[in-house]
Amino acid sequence: MSAKKYIDRLRYIDFLLRTKAAGNAKCLARKLSLSRSCALEYLKEMKELGFPIKYCCKRKIYYYDEEGKMTDNLFHRSNENGENNKESK
Repeated sequence: MSAKKYIDRLRYIDFLLRTKAAGNAKCLARKLSLSRSCALEYLKEMKELGFPIKYCCKRKIYYYDEEGKMTDNLFHRSNENGENNKESK
């Protein structure tokens, strides 16, 4: 799988989690056109990357338990001092 396709899929999962539309593993897999085990693998990888993913047994959905979203850029440029541009402002 290409890196772009992988990142696009992560962005879509991020959107579903933020809007509480991911559902359970079976529902998420259907939305991603993947097997249930592949959908669960994506969630596992995202958790390992620090995404605050939780599962609500009552509502049977995956969701974020903190406000936030996946960043749009994977590469942040530093200024000439080696500092991150966002931190230096």
